Amino acid sequence: MVPLGPDSMDPKGPSGGLCMYRETRADLEPLSPNSIIRIQLPSTGTFNRFSRPHRQILNYDLTCKDEEAFTRQHVASSGAIYFRKFGKYPRSILWRCVEGNKVLELRSVDLSKREHEKKEAVVIIRLGIPGTIRHGGIALADSQDHDLLDIFVLTKANDLYTFAIRSDLFCNAAASVDEVERAFKIYKPASFSISTPYRLYACSSLVLLVSLADGRLVRLQRKPGEDGSTWDEVAYNDGHWGSSLRGLIRWQGNNTVRYEGDSLDQNTAVAASLSPDGNHMYVVCLNHTVKCWNVDTGKVTFSRDLQDRHREPQDISKIMLEPSIPQVLQIFEAIGAFDGDRYYVVTFSPHDSGVFKFWAVRDADYGNTGIHDRFPDHILRLPDPDDSGHWTIADFKVRSAEGGAGMEIWIMIRLNRRYRLYHKRFDLPELPQAWMQDWSETSIDTLDEQAPPEALGGDPESPAEKWISYIFSPGRVPSAVIETALSVYCQGRGIQPLSTAKASVRERVASAVGSQARLEHTNTENVDFSRFDAAVYNEWKIFWTYITDLNHSQWSPLSLDYDQHADMAWITFADGCSTIRESSQTEILTQNELQVLSKNINLLQTQSVEDKNHRLEPELPDELAMLIEAAAGFRNSFSHSLLQSCKNLLKTELWQDSSYSVPDRIQLFYDRCDFAEEIGDKQYKRLATALADIGGFDGLDSASFQAIMQTFPQVMSSGLSELVSTKFGLKILMKGARQMITLHTRILTDLLLLAIFVDMEVDREENAMINFDSATVYTGLLDLLRQYHLMHWLVTSTRATHFKHDQVNEGVTLQHQWSSTMLEDLFGSDIKPRPYTNQSQGAGLTHSIQDLLKWATGGDDEELSFDQVLVNIQCNLLKNGNISLAMDFRQFQPSTAWGTYTRARLCLVCGDFLEAAIYFKKAAFNLSRSTSFNYHIASAGLLTSLDASFLGTGLPNYYAHILSLFETSHAYSQVSSFAHLALQFIPRSQNPDLHSDLLSRLFHASLEISDFDTAYSALTRYTDTALQKSALTSLVTTMLSQNASEKLLSFPFPTLHSTVDSILADKAHQQISSPSPVASAESIPYHKILYALRLKHSDFRGAAAVLMAHLESTKSKQGRGGTEADVLEEYLLLINVLAVVSEGQDWVFVGGEDTAPAGHAGMALGGKKKGEVRKRRVVTLEDVRRGYQEELDRRSVLESGRFGIVGAAGEDGMDVL
Repeated sequence: MVPLGPDSMDPKGPSGGLCMYRETRADLEPLSPNSIIRIQLPSTGTFNRFSRPHRQILNYDLTCKDEEAFTRQHVASSGAIYFRKFGKYPRSILWRCVEGNKVLELRSVDLSKREHEKKEAVVIIRLGIPGTIRHGGIALADSQDHDLLDIFVLTKANDLYTFAIRSDLFCNAAASVDEVERAFKIYKPASFSISTPYRLYACSSLVLLVSLADGRLVRLQRKPGEDGSTWDEVAYNDGHWGSSLRGLIRWQGNNTVRYEGDSLDQNTAVAASLSPDGNHMYVVCLNHTVKCWNVDTGKVTFSRDLQDRHREPQDISKIMLEPSIPQVLQIFEAIGAFDGDRYYVVTFSPHDSGVFKFWAVRDADYGNTGIHDRFPDHILRLPDPDDSGHWTIADFKVRSAEGGAGMEIWIMIRLNRRYRLYHKRFDLPELPQAWMQDWSETSIDTLDEQAPPEALGGDPESPAEKWISYIFSPGRVPSAVIETALSVYCQGRGIQPLSTAKASVRERVASAVGSQARLEHTNTENVDFSRFDAAVYNEWKIFWTYITDLNHSQWSPLSLDYDQHADMAWITFADGCSTIRESSQTEILTQNELQVLSKNINLLQTQSVEDKNHRLEPELPDELAMLIEAAAGFRNSFSHSLLQSCKNLLKTELWQDSSYSVPDRIQLFYDRCDFAEEIGDKQYKRLATALADIGGFDGLDSASFQAIMQTFPQVMSSGLSELVSTKFGLKILMKGARQMITLHTRILTDLLLLAIFVDMEVDREENAMINFDSATVYTGLLDLLRQYHLMHWLVTSTRATHFKHDQVNEGVTLQHQWSSTMLEDLFGSDIKPRPYTNQSQGAGLTHSIQDLLKWATGGDDEELSFDQVLVNIQCNLLKNGNISLAMDFRQFQPSTAWGTYTRARLCLVCGDFLEAAIYFKKAAFNLSRSTSFNYHIASAGLLTSLDASFLGTGLPNYYAHILSLFETSHAYSQVSSFAHLALQFIPRSQNPDLHSDLLSRLFHASLEISDFDTAYSALTRYTDTALQKSALTSLVTTMLSQNASEKLLSFPFPTLHSTVDSILADKAHQQISSPSPVASAESIPYHKILYALRLKHSDFRGAAAVLMAHLESTKSKQGRGGTEADVLEEYLLLINVLAVVSEGQDWVFVGGEDTAPAGHAGMALGGKKKGEVRKRRVVTLEDVRRGYQEELDRRSVLESGRFGIVGAAGEDGMDVL
């Protein structure tokens, strides 16, 4: 044994240093309810339900009746992430045991894949094991066939299952039952019948190590190509070894430990691993020793206490390891670190505050001389969390490097549900000197990063609205947790929740929780709304406790995992996982204490800001952090009323144009929020104290504010990448984006409020702050706040998205559908992950998040303004029919012409045509000006290429485009209005086709709204005779159908009179020739209108001809229901018209083929039957008068009853008695 060095007396390990890493969590909720494939394996017993594997698609049930059912279904007892050594996707496989250790779940958690890998690994495989899986009984290994993943499962029935799963099973759910049957084999080792297996370790796909409860170690080996149905067994123990049954028997000793119903010998291996050359096995035993076996000889070549101390036999029981202890052993190579060392074995002892040992192996067969403690004079203790409580190690991982330079170690410690993660980068030869300093910590993600709503009065939102917004914020709480919490809540209160088929989960939660609060009346019979709000708030708080209880069980850490290929640490939880990424500069400033930043100032990046003399002045990180902390403390001292006033006024200040100067705007903000009354002396003094270390208020300068803003994403990463994000990678990316957006928004708001207060309270003329330019700071902070308010909306607003369809053998289709945030849907897929060649995946993930934030606000394109980004988003929402989202997003629309146009398009969709017309007219001038701006691309496809061609090409084209939009919406009054506008700006000679088109659209729109004056005006300007005649027919028909004959007759029709006459004549002839004896009350009297038209134009004979034709028709229908009074009236009209005509001209033609339209069925004019042709005859005024007298005589006879025999068939008249 080597004597201990001087630092062995120090009971404490290294303290934590800078917090340089950030945890980003993601739950394991499936992308769609039917993306889970369950494969139930057959039992090995005699009476088994399935003789073959049974495969089914599970419908992911979100609702569990109680917490126990939730834990069984969703919370794993063990799990980890296995990173395949080969680069084929998927290579990051998360496994976990659920449903009482009877189901092994496998899924891909890869963040990225190559562009040519089109399929997405979204399928979750659940292997139903007939027996109960042993704790520590799962191991994964890469198969020699790179496309296969070998999975080994050890059950409490001592069965060893071997699965060989193809990679595409995670991408395609259509694997057949035959494939599943070939994929698994069962083997029961003979050694397990003698002693109970304890833990399983996979050295490769061909070699397994199993530690037995009696202290022996069994090596199971198979040959390449064997499927796992048989294994070669070799047992190792401290004495001899053999393959016979007698050699495998070992008696149980007295020094045993009880664990999960088994008695474990003190020599039982809690960790085992094979050396890189495969010739030796290393184990750590319960009796606090590390041992080495030669694989070929079976002899123990090395055995030493984990702390390299001498232990008396009676002391062994005091230092025994816990059987449930996690990782305590790891082997790595670092060739060239020390001459002669072939590889290294790292062990951990939990005793004496936790001690690591690095054992150097030169020749393992030479025992103490071939294996030795590389740093015998130093004790490498576990990092000290400087916190009360008994922290224990949960896991550790060492990343090796060639030559031992740039190695890393990750250590996770835990205390109940709390855990901490430490990181150390070191060169192996200098490890003892570096161990006690420069450790990095990780900022742990929490459920309550944003505080729950508070019960405060005066809010515009009700308690229910605030809680719903908080709970259902995307990514905050998994749906399964909310559904289960609702079930537990309803059971506890005897509530029958709404049906899932009739209401969404949001509606069901609101209904259940809201039903428990009652409106109460005071003694004066007034409704006490304050008590009601308090009752509602308390019920929501109770519901939130159910959620937190369930959620905490999900985030119990199970293992620390490290991806050597991507150089990134992960943590696996009971129902989730998290990536450990590098912190951004802003995160480092906020997640470290000031003393830590000051102590490690040399390790941090320093921001430099150009001063008035154009010199770069450095701004120290600790001073920037002090300013951020002082601003946060100042804002936390606000009363609720002041905070609410600032929030409301800030929203107005961000998105409404102001005509005031910046100093006036600051003054208005200060006055309207009433800072003077709200901020007291105590708050002022507290702020001054917080700023004391940077020189108080006088130490504040614009450069410090600018330096903080410079830590935000400035430029996007350069370089090409062949990678694309997976759906799970986008989930992590969105969670990281939410973390940064929340942090940056809070910092900017705090700094803005501080700047306003300092400018109004401190920076006065009598005590001016020379280095503080409030106007520059104010506008800079507002510009950034606008961007982050936009991103906050994008990351909290969701819409439904479809992914793909997989056809399954049974004829079932898997439809992958989920709700994604607008940030993910619009911008997430555009961000390509950084390759791992030049940086770790943890650093690349942070850069990708920063790229996403920058890309969402315009990227590095200097020609693309932030206002154009806002309009593009709104256009996308309108294009995809997301009207409710577009209505909500309206608050962000800029007052530019392009933004005003999109406001009009939204009003158009919502049916507010008057408002739309106002906005369209407001944007007309700028959008009609010539420009190279590509409206088609900028509108996200809302404008087609044809639509876009009408913009930027003059007012006539612009108005033509607008009236087309109104035509689509059947808003014809606006079509008419914009057609008028377009015609004002286009001479007929300039563009005759467009001019003609506009006139046509103006005419038809005017007809739709019965604006006949405008329609007539448009008609008279037609240049195409054929179109004009067609339009005139439409005008006449429409006006007469709407009883506008007087208006029609008032139109002069200077060149179209004959056409109008012809149209009316045709309609009159059709009506007169109708076989119906009685005209309908609603029928249009075309003959009268034609008569009036001809009278207006002094065509008396023409008017008389119309009356004569109608009179003849009426007389022919008298016996079939015709009206008697009509005949006399028409005789009188006819006599009056012919009387006006000059003598000798008072006659009209009656009869002849031209009197009725050709082919008209029924009776022709004058009682003519179909096919009968009468000769044309002349009827004079005297004839008409004589006919009138005869008609009077006939009626007199009829009235006196003096009528007799009717004439013979075909004869007119009758005999008078």
